[in-house]
Amino acid sequence: MPKRTPISSRRGRWWGGALALAGVSILVGLAVGEAALRALDFSYYWAVARHPDPVMGWSPPPGVAAWQAIEGRALVQINSHGLRDREHAVEKPPGTLRIAVLGDSFAEAVQVPAQETFWATLERELAACEALGGRPVEVLNFGVSGYGTAQALLTLRDRVLAYRPDLVILAFFPGNDVVENSRALDADPLRPYFVLQDGRLSLDAEFREGSEYRWRTSVPGQAVAWIVQHSRLSQASVKAWDLVRLWRGGGIGEASAPDDEPGVDERVYREPDDPAWVRAWAVTEALIAQTAREARDAGADFLLVSLTTGAQVHPDPAFRAAFMKAHGITDLLYPEERLRALGDREGFATLGLARELASLATFSGAWLHGFANSLPGVGHWNRAGHRVAGELLSNTLCRDWAPGRAQPFAAEDAPASGTAPAREGGAGNPET
Repeated sequence: MPKRTPISSRRGRWWGGALALAGVSILVGLAVGEAALRALDFSYYWAVARHPDPVMGWSPPPGVAAWQAIEGRALVQINSHGLRDREHAVEKPPGTLRIAVLGDSFAEAVQVPAQETFWATLERELAACEALGGRPVEVLNFGVSGYGTAQALLTLRDRVLAYRPDLVILAFFPGNDVVENSRALDADPLRPYFVLQDGRLSLDAEFREGSEYRWRTSVPGQAVAWIVQHSRLSQASVKAWDLVRLWRGGGIGEASAPDDEPGVDERVYREPDDPAWVRAWAVTEALIAQTAREARDAGADFLLVSLTTGAQVHPDPAFRAAFMKAHGITDLLYPEERLRALGDREGFATLGLARELASLATFSGAWLHGFANSLPGVGHWNRAGHRVAGELLSNTLCRDWAPGRAQPFAAEDAPASGTAPAREGGAGNPET
């Protein structure tokens, strides 16, 4: 009589087969999903944008190319030196004028194609500047999303000076750059900070000992980062989570109300009235002054450019008035004027964009911030914003900059808030 297999063994084999079939089905599904996303050319830049860096805290990984489509839309390509720019040789070509741009997300500008950024516009426009004597102009972009002024100074030391720039432009975004220079107000686990001790800047690189940095630089953390960088399904998961967070935080939806400017701390428009903000402004001004000194000590000229927030250049003056009333603000240009006064004290040139761009926006009805897939009037510069900012900057440099002169921006010529003419342009929608 044949020996019968116990029922428990038959059930075990059935469950084992079912689990194996389910596992194979999941793997096949994942492979099909991965292949479909690749066929659709899907990728998500924000899933791969922060590679741990022992100096800056994070930086874009060299050679990455991924789409950013949450605010605007652009293919973001990072060159072999970790910059959102085309390739540049470290050795400066003979006779070339080099301009290095330091800044944050307004300089990295992943919301628009690279050729439409203000720094690309600046390079094209200066090529036709007769005052520069026909010398070739090369603009290098060192901006990285999320960087504060501390990281700008560290970038200058660690990366920029090797390229021997003739001019260093610090593109300062008043909306959050002051906050990001204070651990008390910002507390980013990957950010280096500076503190003032007896009037001198002292580096606080505590992030290197933090759990976030240790995880990202660990073998498991690097493995996860590799998977995310190479898996479109993983990037889709990160994007889905980011969209949920943005929706909850009000970054996606209807046009903003006068009391709502996502990503901007409205206290920056007022004289600081609490110790944390007093210290944040003091550190910010010290960092800017130090950046100017170190650029000039290395033989480069220096220009501080104060960028714009959405509220400062909203095309409707009634909106600006309502915004100011809602927050008890008497002057939206307070940070710009404070930076101009800093330049006067420290002897470096400044250019404020807000007054001129506000006039242009009011006259033309142009939205300079915001996109059709985000919020109109707030957020980052759109194509029109980058174009007019780049043209205003190029007009100013063509008129006022004298490379190699003892006083490259002489007192009588120095750019200041609202002094440079802007070309006509813009249109009445965020995508123009």
